[in-house]
Amino acid sequence: MKPNAMIELNKVSKHYDGTIAVDSVDLSIKQGDFCVLVGTSGCGKSTTLRMINRLISHTKGQIMIEGQEIMSFDPQSLRRRIGYAIQNTGLFPHWDVARNIGTVPKLLGWPKHKIQARIEELLELLNLPYSSFAHKYPSELSGGQAQRVGVARALAGDPDILLMDEPFGALDPITRESLQQELLRIQQQIHKTIVFVTHDMDEALKLANHIVVMDQGRIVQQATPYELLLNPANSFVSQLLGGEDRGLKQAGLMHVADFMKTNRTMTPSDHQLAQIKPDDSLRLALSVMLWHQQEQLIVMDDNHCVGEISLQQIIQAKPYADHHG
Repeated sequence: MKPNAMIELNKVSKHYDGTIAVDSVDLSIKQGDFCVLVGTSGCGKSTTLRMINRLISHTKGQIMIEGQEIMSFDPQSLRRRIGYAIQNTGLFPHWDVARNIGTVPKLLGWPKHKIQARIEELLELLNLPYSSFAHKYPSELSGGQAQRVGVARALAGDPDILLMDEPFGALDPITRESLQQELLRIQQQIHKTIVFVTHDMDEALKLANHIVVMDQGRIVQQATPYELLLNPANSFVSQLLGGEDRGLKQAGLMHVADFMKTNRTMTPSDHQLAQIKPDDSLRLALSVMLWHQQEQLIVMDDNHCVGEISLQQIIQAKPYADHHG
């Protein structure tokens, strides 16, 4: 087993009646990683995810959780220690939000006061006020709210591992982006090991610190977002990344704060320049420049000028660290 590996797959395959869905996959996911499996439909990414918690049994190979082979666990106890969130949320329609979230802690034998405290904690974490949402039923929630409850339920038993299978795939773009930001914010606080499946490369680049590209049941490349953009392994990966659009995607991973000129005070003429924030991406800065037809922006933080950034600085920008540190 590799050092710090929370999940490890060694030569794992899945066969269905002679068809190979997953073909000899080797994968090591470290504790605290946000690992995204990405690829086209039918590439084996969801099958790989579901083999980790034994919703699907693997045909060959070995899957380890913290150094222990998953076949040595009782399937139900294994699933209770691994959070699982899916696209349609899987909420029980006749149970209210609080009861849905409390399902796994109850199965784990937690006392009532601890379950109640966990429900309140998670609703607060996901920006769903307890008084407003705890006693609503799934049919009374918007798609984004229901997905938040699904994530809360997956986290309820305080699992070390969270598996997420296309959880935001059915949502509109605005809600989807909001939940992506929410998930990143939550991960900064709770530091779970997350394995996330998507067919959307932009979503993968935004969320992951470890991207695994799959094609025809095999891993064709795994790397950090920056490494993937800079050195795609083949034409398939390059096409998945958007081909010539890779430069803009790379700019989306870099922040104004890392490339701006600092120690600058505002001058009267600066009020004619458009503004950007330090934590905005270089891609957004470029968009603002194009929209305002300006080659320079003022960087503002809490109504204070903290620097400037030019088109030339963006063009010359080189990534030097992974965007998730």
